[in-house]
Amino acid sequence: MKKIPFLLDGAMGTELNIRGVKTELPLWTTDANILHPDLVQNIHSEYIDAGADYITTNTFRSTSWTYKRAGYTKDKAKVIAKKSLYSGVKCAQNASNGVVKIAGSITTLDDCYTPENFPGRKIALDVYRQTLDWLVDAGVDIILFETMGNIEEIEIALSLATEYSKPIWLSVIMKDSKIILDGTSLENIFSLAKQYSVQTFLLNCNEISKTTDAIKDIHQFWDGMWGVYPNLGVKDYSNEYFNIISQNKLIRGIENILKYDPHVIGFCCGSSPKHIKILKRQIIKEYENAFKN
Repeated sequence: MKKIPFLLDGAMGTELNIRGVKTELPLWTTDANILHPDLVQNIHSEYIDAGADYITTNTFRSTSWTYKRAGYTKDKAKVIAKKSLYSGVKCAQNASNGVVKIAGSITTLDDCYTPENFPGRKIALDVYRQTLDWLVDAGVDIILFETMGNIEEIEIALSLATEYSKPIWLSVIMKDSKIILDGTSLENIFSLAKQYSVQTFLLNCNEISKTTDAIKDIHQFWDGMWGVYPNLGVKDYSNEYFNIISQNKLIRGIENILKYDPHVIGFCCGSSPKHIKILKRQIIKEYENAFKN
């Protein structure tokens, strides 16, 4: 019997853009937790109403390192990053009201698309530990490392995360169907994920066809829970996701992914609550067809 996957939410950044909030790098969406918490909470609520079983906190860049990159002093960066992170988790909790699970989002220290800019082991150990302390204290259900593309950074993040009694989800971004952005093979990433007891392995922020191609390696090397949440852009590695694929291509992509029976599925950049509704309908359709057969 075909299983029904859990539904992850969609993008926060592009939704904030559409609603008039600027999301410039390096801070991206993190200031929205402080300046527009009601809007962040409303977007979470819309994803829940669309059918999401898990929502992702808007804490993607809520780190002291990000605020230092934006020009803040070390002390000020720590204060404002902590404020953003706790507010981001609170927005998700208010929207959830205990109904859905909350995944605490952490990403790469530098830009996700440039793994070669990893700032080094010492900085990573300090920043990831600090951010994990805050996320767990704020009360997330899951630790989610997402859009990860550097093997050393992944190892540091996972090794620290094992110190907390929270399920660990790891999501990587691919260079092609076999390797992540820094050139490390998926097989090696799977070995690391098993070593650090990752509960769910995911792929995110690649366009749908590349995501689907990489799924074949998941089935070959990974026997745990897995999932995907591709972006809806027409090309990869862009911070502009307003030019997205057609609905027909989207539905074909969903159908191709669902053939592999993922445990978790959602969308990344360029998506909206409308797209999660489409995904929900397609999942129901696939399940009904499987039941009839």
